[in-house]
Amino acid sequence: MIITISTKNFSASDTLKATIETKLSRLDKYFTSEAETNVILTLEGGRQTIEATLNADGSLFRAEETTQEKELQNSIDRIVDKLSGQIGKHKNKASYHHKDNKSDRFDEE
Repeated sequence: MIITISTKNFSASDTLKATIETKLSRLDKYFTSEAETNVILTLEGGRQTIEATLNADGSLFRAEETTQEKELQNSIDRIVDKLSGQIGKHKNKASYHHKDNKSDRFDEE
């Protein structure tokens, strides 16, 4: 997975970037090809917003979470959970819609 992390109004530490990359790499199991993920971290008045947009095989998944500065680790976990739920729901719809056609974009779990 190709992960691009950008920030607005502050600079993220290397530890934070490594944490984001580690947690988002758990989503690799859903895709057969390279997926691109853009993560934007924004600090505005003591609140931090994390936006993640995942583009894989022509499908686009997006999650956003806003929290206080001290709760950033929990926000990252919630972002991964939201994306995982969206991907799972999309996979189920695609497999149901194409149940007779064996050309799904996702591997079987």
